Amino acid sequence: MTALDILALDFDGVCCDGMREYFEASRRTHARVWPAEPMPAAARFDAFAALRPVILSGWEMPVLLRAIEQGRSAREILEEWERVRGQILAEGPLTGAPLIAQVGETLDEVRREWIAADPAGWLALHAPYSTVEELRRLVAEPGRTVLVTTKEGAFARLIFDHWAVRLADVQGKESGAHKCENLRGLIAAWVAAHGRRPRLAFVEDRLETLRHVTTHPDLADVRLFLAAWGYNTAAARATAAADPRIGLLTLGQFRCGLAAWPPDERPP
Repeated sequence: MTALDILALDFDGVCCDGMREYFEASRRTHARVWPAEPMPAAARFDAFAALRPVILSGWEMPVLLRAIEQGRSAREILEEWERVRGQILAEGPLTGAPLIAQVGETLDEVRREWIAADPAGWLALHAPYSTVEELRRLVAEPGRTVLVTTKEGAFARLIFDHWAVRLADVQGKESGAHKCENLRGLIAAWVAAHGRRPRLAFVEDRLETLRHVTTHPDLADVRLFLAAWGYNTAAARATAAADPRIGLLTLGQFRCGLAAWPPDERPP
């Protein structure tokens, strides 16, 4: 792992713990999207944090908070989130894709207004899982380190700039691509510049995303790591540990740098 050309990192749950910000931004978004309902209480934070692993995309966070407000059980949300989410999206008067768009746009709007009014307060609710010095050393080890995230890239850049962590690129949700396409783009650019495929590793805290990558034969040489400290469950970590295609990466290994990461044990 010491000889790596490209390191692709997810943001939320890998580099940054922004749970306090996710919760408050979701509360404010909920108040705008469902104005007839009371703003969710601050006491909902613990339930929200415990259930955050079901989220695949940022727009789902206010929907998760709405499910908690409706009294849905933790077991129902953890085991049947897709169904629960679908029911909430069908409640009306705005439903389905238009409601998803409204929630996502409102969440981004809430963040922009918050940053404009209180940038220091907003930034303070985001913490790196490692020290910033460790993160700076890690991203400097490969030829290129790129952030690949479903968060709006501008928000992630603000946080990395605040930490003085320099990346080769930030590819946020505005790129409009699934992360597999982000990886393909990184590979193609490296091939064009260097005439060979890069040694590429991708760190993500969502097992579903990593397993989706494994279904694409053209990405078979990409090293995949599940961030064990991220927004995932014990079941997801156990599945990753048993999958020869996915390495289970601990926070201690992440903080120590590439030389400490698990080797690729697949046969050549």
